[in-house]
This record gives sequence, C-alpha cells and structure tokens, in this order.
Amino acid sequence: MAMTTAAQRVTLPELHPSQLVIAQHPARFKVICCGRRWGKTILGIVLCISAALRGGRVWWVAPAYKEALEGWEYLRRLVVGVSFERSELVARFPGGGSIQIRTGDNPDALRGAGLDGVVLDEAAVMKREAWELALRPALVDRQGWAVFISTPQHFNWFYDLYAAAERQQDDTWACWQRPSWDNPYLAESEITQAQRDMTPEDFDQEFGASFTAVGGAVFRELAANRPLYLRPMPQDAIFRRMGVGLDWGTTPQHQSAVVCGGVTSTGAVWIRSAWQSPSGSANEWYDEAMRARRDYGAAFARVDRSQSSALDRLREFGFEAEKGIADVEARIGDFQGLVLRRAIFFDLHAPGVREYYNHLCAYHRKRTGEIAEEEDDDVDAGCYLVSELVRPNRVLPTNRMELRPRGPEGGVYGMARV
Repeated sequence: MAMTTAAQRVTLPELHPSQLVIAQHPARFKVICCGRRWGKTILGIVLCISAALRGGRVWWVAPAYKEALEGWEYLRRLVVGVSFERSELVARFPGGGSIQIRTGDNPDALRGAGLDGVVLDEAAVMKREAWELALRPALVDRQGWAVFISTPQHFNWFYDLYAAAERQQDDTWACWQRPSWDNPYLAESEITQAQRDMTPEDFDQEFGASFTAVGGAVFRELAANRPLYLRPMPQDAIFRRMGVGLDWGTTPQHQSAVVCGGVTSTGAVWIRSAWQSPSGSANEWYDEAMRARRDYGAAFARVDRSQSSALDRLREFGFEAEKGIADVEARIGDFQGLVLRRAIFFDLHAPGVREYYNHLCAYHRKRTGEIAEEEDDDVDAGCYLVSELVRPNRVLPTNRMELRPRGPEGGVYGMARV
C-alpha cells in the first residue's frame, strides 16, 4: 500500500495475515517469537514508519552494526522524500517524526533518549540490560511502545520476557509464537529441505519458533519437562541438609556464583536461590553465602577447587567448608542422576533461580564432546552443591537436625530432631 504527501512517498508492503493481526493489536508492548523468514523485519519497519508518519520519534535497535544496516536498507527502499542522514543512520520525516537505527551491543550508549516507540530486532541475542536499563526508561516520558521481534535463543532473557507477556496478555503486554511456515510467501519446499538438513532441536528453534535446549544439551530433560522441574516450592518442605556451592570469577565471561539448595526428608533436592556477579568483589561473594546461611539455613559450603584460600574464611562464618568434587563429569553425573529420577526441583519464585535454570538448559557439549564453557559459572556452583547433597564427604550424625521453614515465605528456619 502507498501513503503519499506533497513532500514524501511511502510504499508500505502488504502484511500477510499473521503479521496484520499483530500490527493491529492494541497492546503497548508486543513480544513476537518467530521463525526465520517469517517477515519480522518487514513488520518492524512498517510499525516504525507508521509511528514516524504521525510525528513520533522511533528507534530500530539491532544487535550489532551489520544487522542495523539491514534495517536501514529496508527503510531507504520504502520511503522517498525524507531526509536520510547516513552518518547517524536516521531518517527525518517532514512532519517532525524520525526513525533512527541503533545497535544494542553497548547498552550504556542507548541511555538518555525520550522515545515514542522502539523495535528490538533479534532481541534474544541482545543483552537484557539494553531493554531494562536503557530502552524501558526512555519510553517513560512519552508513554512509548515497544516491539520485541526475535527467533528464540534457547531459554534466555527473551524467553523470560515472552513467558511474562504470556501470563499477562492484555492491553499492556501481549505475545505471539509464529513459525516460519505462517508466512504464505515462503516456499514449502524450502521448509522441507531445511528440516532434512538440520537437527530436530535446531529446526524447531530456527523455523518452528520453539524454545528448545541447545543441540548437545547436557540436561535435555530439564527443557523437555520444564514445568515439572521449575515450579513453586511447597511451603511444608522439610530439609535434612542445606548448603551452598560456590564458583569464583571476576569478569562477565567468568563470574562469581553462589547456588543454595537442600535435600528433603524424602530425598528430593530443591534449589532455593542462585546468584552471579562479574564485579570481582570477594565481599559480595561471601555476603551472598552468608545470606543463604541466614535465610535458608545453609550449613555447608563446597567451593571451586582453585579457591582453597576461601575455606578458612567460610569456616569462620560457621560453614562446614571443603573443596568441591574435582571431576566435572562426576559432578554432571550426580546432577543428571537426580534429573533422570525426577528428584531435583527449582523454586520458581526464588531469587535468581529461573536464570540459573535457563543456564542449565543451555549447558551443552561441543561436537568434540567437551563442555562448552558459556554461562556456566552458576552451573558449576550448582554441581558442587548437588554432588555434596547426593554423596556427602562426611558422615552425618544419626541424631541430626532438620530445617523447617517458618512463616508464609519459608525464609526463617527452626530446628527439629529426627
């Protein structure tokens, strides 16, 4: 369809039915999980142009410069008679509206603007901070809208966003899951050929728009049976042993992590909290361990073997502290055993646990069989913890104490003999 004024000519492509439903929906924030070649770029650009024609200031945010240029070229082909500033990647419309193409690789560079709307293209591969710390605040003054369009990338922050919108589904938040074959202009033979050429997991994600575990996932059952494992913890759970696993790091690529969990009187393991930080502050690391001791009754600590110097400090804090099991495959085996027996669970409402669970779902092996060390610091910490819970290094006294939660949140523990 064409929209023309004396100064400009805009030719907007016809949206296919699946796109049109989304474009016409009144929600302020739209999360669109779609397969490859579904038409996400066309939909996003149409929404940007429509807003700019009404005088709005709009951003198109792509993960990096290469992807940003794709949006820029689409825009230049569709609009004639506006001012294009190549150096700033901005199109200025005669009525005062504008569309600027930005990149999300440095969230701090996105701060400060007042926006009427923003489209996040391939949101799943951006940093969460780009939305939460930069773009969301930019929409406050003008009560602007946002559209998140992406092919899923396993169970990362885009999944969290989609799940939250799915729970809400109103005039503020809405979500859609659209496979590639919803695009009527995509040849069926291409879909069929892609399915032959790809692993089932990769095809389901890239074309089926499904949130899946990574190909070669270690804990594949976690992703396949998500609601079974990731759910609210019963308020009457009784724990016979509670502790923390700790891994040390000082950079975004290798962070400090503390995971707290315990084993119940029935032998089930529950993960109670998970924490990560790239700050490099040992005090924060110890503080989180102490929080787990205070709030959940964590009695032991198992630490990354390279951090033996931390043991004395943890013992001073009252922990029974030792190095964790060194053999990574043994730790994985202990964890996997609980998963396959359906004897480990993750408290859905506990701090940091959902992100930790997503990292477990993404934990995978390379084609060579080696573990891919990506977002694995809290996974390592959790494995130290779980190995200790399933095969403790010391024999517990028979007249041991159980930790019983008090109050509605289960955050303060009393003691009972068993």
